[in-house]
Parts: sequence; structure tokens; C-alpha cells
Amino acid sequence: MCLTRYFNITFGLWLLIFMGILYSLTKDSVCALEITSHIKNYYVARDSSVTLNCEFVLESENLGYTEIEWNIVPSDRQQDDEIIIWYTGGVLYSNLYEPLKNRVHFASPDPQDGDASLRILDLKLTDMGTYQCKVKRLPEFGMKNFNLFVMERPSTPVCYIDGEAEEGNNLRMKCRSSQGTPPLDYNWSKANGNKMLPQSAFVDTKAGDLYLRKITESDTGTYRCVVVNLVGMEVCEVTLSSPLNRTSPQTINNEVCEVTLSSPLNRTSPQTINNGSGTTAAIVISIIVMIILIITVIRVIICYRRKKNGKVFGNEILMDELPPQKCLSIKSHNLGPGSLESTHSVKVRKC
Repeated sequence: MCLTRYFNITFGLWLLIFMGILYSLTKDSVCALEITSHIKNYYVARDSSVTLNCEFVLESENLGYTEIEWNIVPSDRQQDDEIIIWYTGGVLYSNLYEPLKNRVHFASPDPQDGDASLRILDLKLTDMGTYQCKVKRLPEFGMKNFNLFVMERPSTPVCYIDGEAEEGNNLRMKCRSSQGTPPLDYNWSKANGNKMLPQSAFVDTKAGDLYLRKITESDTGTYRCVVVNLVGMEVCEVTLSSPLNRTSPQTINNEVCEVTLSSPLNRTSPQTINNGSGTTAAIVISIIVMIILIITVIRVIICYRRKKNGKVFGNEILMDELPPQKCLSIKSHNLGPGSLESTHSVKVRKC
């Protein structure tokens, strides 16, 4: 009986001790200083402002002085933290960090009431870094780091159509922003109608190009390009006018030219024009024709003069004189009545 009573008393004492320890741990964890802000990374545009949230909860029974301190944590851990602003015992010390002088202050007029948030004005690219909020009310202590990224917002983009808008051809629209911290994303939509792009459309979100295949009259209208990054967005528009060109002009060396045909048309064989050689060929042919005409005229004049003077040239025979003729004269002599033979003499003379 005594043994059972002793065991019950001992068990009860240990149970009370355990419950006391558990209550003490639970009470400390609940009432300890806690920074309740959940945002860790801030992406902000240059020349704008930002508020780094640092809200905290204190134990109600703690009546000590609240001390709040904001620091910049250097990337090199071997260097000391730079104090930006300090609040202790109701006294505020600001402008402690020269690069942020006159640009930082507490968001709350009385930060010891639970809001130690820091506001930074007129942000510069050099303000980017890790900021640390420390809150102390001894024996309680809390600390949290925040990453600030200062970025360049996109500049207003330029939209334009690349090439000729001809019905049935492929077309590309371009959208370009000259400034902005990467990554830059481009998106296209139609500004009128149902604002849906044609089914054949393709958007290059990185380069900013919109491709339309075999455009038709239904593709005409105003197109809108939106360029965005983590801190801003800008918009531009371009219009594909109606009606579209239905005929393709003759193109020589990627330049558009117009050809006018007069009536009547010459029935000569077509000529190929390439890199301006057609003009050169026409000049050369004209010179050759002129030379041939001049030589022909000279030859005609020379022949005419030679014929007029009655001269023989080469194998030509001029019929100015008749060839010499031969005349025959025959005389007969008789020897006598009783002669058996007679003698004839022939003389030849020129006529």
C-alpha cells in the first residue's frame, strides 16, 4: 500500500515538472520577438521608390527599450555591415550611409510600435544589394534579410512592317525596345476586332517578331506589341492597311522599279537586265551600228568615184575600148591560059 502511494506521488511530481518545462518552451516560442514580413525579394524600377517591410511582434510584458537598425550587407563577408539608419530609446539617427543620404526614412512615424519598415526614394542602379533589418528589445532579438533588385524598365518600343504587304505573301512585323534590363518578353495581339491573332501567326517572344503566313484581307487591322520585364511594360502599335497589294512590281536587284510599255511594241527578242548590263549593252550595240553605217557610206562614195573615172580595180574590166580586129585581103594571079597551076597570095592587114 505504501509502495503504491509512493509511486503515485513520484509520478505526479515528474508530470508537473514536465508540464512546466513544456509550458515554458511554448510560452517562449510564442512570445519571442518575431519578424512577420514574408517578402524577401524586391524588384523595382530605377527612379522609383520602394518600401522594405519589416513588421515585428514583441512580448507584451517586455517593457524595455526597442532598438531598430537597418544595414547593408556587403557581398564580401569579410567587410563590415554599413549602417543606414538607427533608432534607439526614442532617438532617430539617419543619413549614416552617404550613398543613401536624404533618401531613406522609416515608413512609420513611430517604428517601435511594430513597424520598422524602411522606405528608399529615387532608386539608383547602385542601390541594389542585400538589406538587413534588426529589432532588439532585450532579451528578445530578431533579424531578417531582404534582397533589392533595381532594374531598368523597357523603353517605348518601335513597331513596323518588314517588307511589302502583298496578298498571298508571308509578312513579318517587328517590335524593338532599345532599353530595359533583361529578360525582355514581347507579346503581340490584335488591337481591333476579337483581338485574336490569325491561326497561322507565330510570335517570337524573345526577338519581338510577329510572322503572318499568306496574308489575306481578313488579316488587315491594327496590331499591338507589349514589351515587359520584371519592373515595367511599354506598348506600340502598327496598322496593316486594306486593301492589300494584289500585283507584284518588277524587282531588279531588290529595288522596286516601274516599266512603261508604249504602243506599238517592238517585236524584238526580250532582253535580260542584270546589274545594269542592259544599258551598257545597248550603248555598245549603238556604237557598233554607227561604225558599220559610216564604213558603208565611205565604201559607196569610193566605188562611185572610181566608176566615174573609168579605172580598173582588181578583177573589174571596164569596156572603154574594143579589142583589135584582123582583116583579110585575097589577090589571085593567073599564069596563063595553058598553065595547070595558079598561084594565090594572101596579105593580112589590120582593119
